[in-house]
Amino acid sequence: MNWHSLRARILFTYTGLIFVGFVGLAFIAGGQISTATTEDYERRLAEQVELVARGLKDPIEHAYEGEVSESTLLNLLTEYGRNANLDISLLYPDGRVWLQTAVIPLSPNLPEISAARNRQITYDTREDDAGQVTIYAAAPVTEDGSLMAIIHFTAPFTAARALIAQRWLSLAGVVLLLTVATLLVSLGLSTSLTRPLAELHSSAVRIADGQFSHRLPTIRQDELGQLAAAFNHMAAQVEAMIEEQRTFASNASHELRTPLTAIRLRSEALRENLTDEATARQYIIDIDDEARRLSDLVQDLILLSRFDSGRLQVGQEQIDLARLARQLYQENNPQAAANGQTLTLNVPATLPPVAASLTHLRVVFHNLLTNALKYTPPNGRINWQITQEGNWLVSVIEDDGQGIPPADLPHVFDRFYRVDKARVRQTSGVGLGLSLVQSIVLFYNGEIRIDSAGVGQGTAVTVRWPISDTPILD
Repeated sequence: MNWHSLRARILFTYTGLIFVGFVGLAFIAGGQISTATTEDYERRLAEQVELVARGLKDPIEHAYEGEVSESTLLNLLTEYGRNANLDISLLYPDGRVWLQTAVIPLSPNLPEISAARNRQITYDTREDDAGQVTIYAAAPVTEDGSLMAIIHFTAPFTAARALIAQRWLSLAGVVLLLTVATLLVSLGLSTSLTRPLAELHSSAVRIADGQFSHRLPTIRQDELGQLAAAFNHMAAQVEAMIEEQRTFASNASHELRTPLTAIRLRSEALRENLTDEATARQYIIDIDDEARRLSDLVQDLILLSRFDSGRLQVGQEQIDLARLARQLYQENNPQAAANGQTLTLNVPATLPPVAASLTHLRVVFHNLLTNALKYTPPNGRINWQITQEGNWLVSVIEDDGQGIPPADLPHVFDRFYRVDKARVRQTSGVGLGLSLVQSIVLFYNGEIRIDSAGVGQGTAVTVRWPISDTPILD
């Protein structure tokens, strides 16, 4: 076991704290047990001396009458003392020593003897002349209320100590058993807590090594189960991001390679004078188109990079959206006509201004318009309408093109996402356009929504942009 591991720290910290608690409780309980054991021993000694006093009542009475000799009486005392492991003394009513099983100095003024002379049974614990702790007890022997004698017991405290030691030993055994049980429980608890962490570490290493499909089991219902579920969600996000980046790299390389190849081939033909004048002019137009396509792609990537790094600045230009819409219509209508599509624009002559960067607005509506053209078949219709609703300008670009499956609608704004995976190579783009559009719209506190009834049912993209409080100056 690694002594610096979390498992070892949990195990020994909790076991140590509980052991200290057990020891503290044991000392408190042990002290109470010692006191109670001593008091119980003293009470039993007092009860025993009372029983002996009753048992010797008749022999003492007969001894007074001369019917029993002192030697016989002493033998009785000796037998009682041997059976109970005690020293017994028989005293006259005035406290003087009559008979003793062992020579013990006694005084009538001792507490237990004074109490017995007053017809009371009591006991006392004190050191004897040799400095040994001893328990003393005395009981009166009476006849018709008259005091005939006093029975005195002397018991060494070693017997009580042996009983106390036995109970302390039992208490120590209980503490030891509880400590071992606590150690086993702590071991199981620390293992159950740290095993998922070890699995989490192993899984993190595997994912770092490129095994992005690896997942943790999520059978637990506690916080560690929630941690495993969160880790699996993170791993799934990382796997999806890596897959998206691979798709992006593949698509981006294709998107960059295609125009670059076209530019290179046409520039070589122009350099070698391999074309006639009309073809040369067309090649120049094609080169310009491909360069513009590359420029748009690079601009999208730069904007996304600025969004990710938090370096994008809010534009404060007062933009006439109606004028921008007409410009974009004029730029894209020839392409729509060449595709056999019908592109219409419905926009009021004047609209309140919006505060934004012209570049950002062009990116938003250029991407939405080119998407509509791209995914609308020949003879299809694209309608762009802009209206004012309160403090908002509402743009709706609606087409009767391919449409979007309901399962794909929640993901259309995801970066690198392509709805029709089978047509990724047939249509240009890397799946960044709508993600970039949404980022810009939300950046300016606008709203965007995409609606589609399904495949072949067309698509409607609604953008709501807040109106600026500053009028446009001519």
